[in-house]
This record gives sequence, structure tokens and C-alpha cells, in this order.
Amino acid sequence: MKLDIEITGGQRLVAHLEEAIKRIDPNMKEALREVARRVVQDAKALCPVDTGSLQRSIRAEEYPLQVNIYRVYVIAGGKIINPKTRKKVDYAAYVEYGTSRAPAQPFLRPALEQNRQILHEVLTNGFKEAFKGG
Repeated sequence: MKLDIEITGGQRLVAHLEEAIKRIDPNMKEALREVARRVVQDAKALCPVDTGSLQRSIRAEEYPLQVNIYRVYVIAGGKIINPKTRKKVDYAAYVEYGTSRAPAQPFLRPALEQNRQILHEVLTNGFKEAFKGG
């Protein structure tokens, strides 16, 4: 049995995809930044407050990896010094998930969940716009 497959227009398809990627990049980065800002804002609103150090440590950090790979993380902890302990805030996971002695007080996961639909719309619209032009 022999199966022959012929693909025509492959070079055109590759060129179209490369153009679409160029159109996705600038708009998608700004849209992802905006979603991250919303998640940070919501996480800060949901975060339990004692000294306020954990709340102040919530931030978005961008990690451009390569030309067409881009990541935005929402992070809690580190960088901020807790005035009570005089140490870096390193207990975000204990607050989020709880411990054997303290119940969970989730703030990051609910903040992401509150913005899940917006993230989906941003990604969907970004791809639609990119492929519309070619």
C-alpha cells in the first residue's frame, strides 16, 4: 500500500504564520500586562493583613524569554522585609495553602480565578486580530 500526500502552498502558510506572530507580539504583551495588573490588584484586596508586608510583596514580574516567548508572573513574597521578623516575606504559600496549625487563607488563586474569563478573552481576541490581517 502506498500513500502519497502533496501539500501545496506550504511556503505561503509559513509566511502567513510568521506575519501573524509579528502582529500578536506587541498587542499580546500589553494585554497580558493588564491582566497581571488586575490579578495583582485583586490578590492585594483578598490578602489577609497583619503587618501588610505580604500584601505589599504582591507584584507582577515579566520574563521575556525569546523573541516570541513572553511570560508574566504574579508573585507574592520576597523583596519586602517584615517589620516584626526583620526577614524577607517568605510565607505566602503558608497563607495561601495553610499549615497543620493555620487554616488556608487563599488570595492568589481566587484572584486568578476572578480574572480567568478576562485572560481567556484577551488571548482569544489577540489571536483573532493577528490572523485577521493575513
